[in-house]
Amino acid sequence: MEKIIYSEEESFLPQPSFTTYEQIKQKREKETKEVTGNHELLNKAHDVWVAETVLLAIEKVKSERGKAPAHFAFFVMGSGGRLEQSTFSDQDHGIVFQGEDKRCQEYFLKLGEEIREGLAEVGYPRCDGNVMASNPRWCHGVIEWKKQLDAWIQANEWETLRYLITFSDARTIAGKESLLSEVKEHLLERVKQESELRKRIGENTSVLHKGIGIFGQVLTEEKGPYTGFFNVKEAALFPYVHAARMLALKEGMEEPSTLRRLALLKEKYPFLQGKEKSFSQLLELRASFSEKHHHYDDVHYIPVRSLPKGQKQQLKLWIKEGKEMLTEAKSNMEAGER
Repeated sequence: MEKIIYSEEESFLPQPSFTTYEQIKQKREKETKEVTGNHELLNKAHDVWVAETVLLAIEKVKSERGKAPAHFAFFVMGSGGRLEQSTFSDQDHGIVFQGEDKRCQEYFLKLGEEIREGLAEVGYPRCDGNVMASNPRWCHGVIEWKKQLDAWIQANEWETLRYLITFSDARTIAGKESLLSEVKEHLLERVKQESELRKRIGENTSVLHKGIGIFGQVLTEEKGPYTGFFNVKEAALFPYVHAARMLALKEGMEEPSTLRRLALLKEKYPFLQGKEKSFSQLLELRASFSEKHHHYDDVHYIPVRSLPKGQKQQLKLWIKEGKEMLTEAKSNMEAGER
């Protein structure tokens, strides 16, 4: 699997390897079978498929509207930003460019639209929440991005805090990576300076999807198409994700990957010792069911009743561990400097 290359100059972006999105879709369908079940290889493959789609979209827009008016970075967020995608994944992305919105935004919104449609054709569903570079909210110049982050903080609403949290997981896929870094540094500085903001972020991400019942049983869905299945994303993975993100924000860490965040934070926060291994094993457990996944929603659920007794017990331990870790992380997030 080839490696993604970031470019510091738009003109140095590599040429696309394909001439149609259908060709990239076929590449994805073929290679998915080769990496299914291996979390790390699968996420590297997602990066390649998305990057190839973006490069082709850039060429298509360039042929219609000319060269981009400014340097830019295309970035992904959500599970893609954190390198935690399963076989199926929807779109969560944005663009930051080096210029003024009035002069450049129209061009990059068009590019965002082309990327959105290209990714949909390749097999990535459009985001239901419209968290995509085709939405003006997620496509700005550096200065306007900073103003928007400040406005989200000032608004002090649940929704705007969710936007901040979503953006904190951003990771550059193509373009000038330093542009995204500059905007993320602005957010990290605000978090560092404002204890009330840290508290609000902690409150926003500490609501848990209950995973274990009062009798110690793993709780599964009681109705709908996933009746009897366990929501591994909400009840098991997310406590680790939220805890690592909170502490990364507090420590001014740009790193978006939960695994890397845990590895970098565990020396300062001893209660994180061993959590990197637990989270990795949870990802592998989810990946072990990849061949049974046929739709995007499938990847969030596992047939817990089919797990061996020992594995089911281990899952309970991970759920309990994640809950305790999130509680401790929230306490540290709100406490200020240690």
